[in-house]
Amino acid sequence: MGWNTSVLFRQDVTVDEAADDLAITDFSGELVGADQATSALKPDALYAAESGGWVQVWNPLMDVVMGWEPTDPANALVVFFSSVSSTYGFTLFTHGERTRHYVYADGVAVEDEGTPLPVEADIALPSWGPDEDFLWSIITAVTGLQYDEELQYRVYPV
Repeated sequence: MGWNTSVLFRQDVTVDEAADDLAITDFSGELVGADQATSALKPDALYAAESGGWVQVWNPLMDVVMGWEPTDPANALVVFFSSVSSTYGFTLFTHGERTRHYVYADGVAVEDEGTPLPVEADIALPSWGPDEDFLWSIITAVTGLQYDEELQYRVYPV
């Protein structure tokens, strides 16, 4: 599967709080499954759900969550997948501070700030370099979450 989307994971906030923080307030009343929320099938919306103490807000157009910065001592993770251009990356915020930022394109690190996470050394990379599986390993290591096809997401038109 080619992933082309972005997501913000926020710890210890509600879905409404996470949406408000992104200045998205118009919940459509619609719920959708993970396959739609995590893909670009309907890119003109944000998709938000809570699971395991983390809220995840998926943004297929990559125009809202990519610029998110904490305004409080939040633990958060911003991740983007761009399989079309073979570019992937993540930014980790710990207690409101940016502690790790890593972007790679065509298997080569183009931005590498902060101390690598222990999981980064443990991930077996394919010959072409980091990819979607690498990012899901980061997501799971930081949040404890995995892709959950049963999770329902609230739709916020943008």
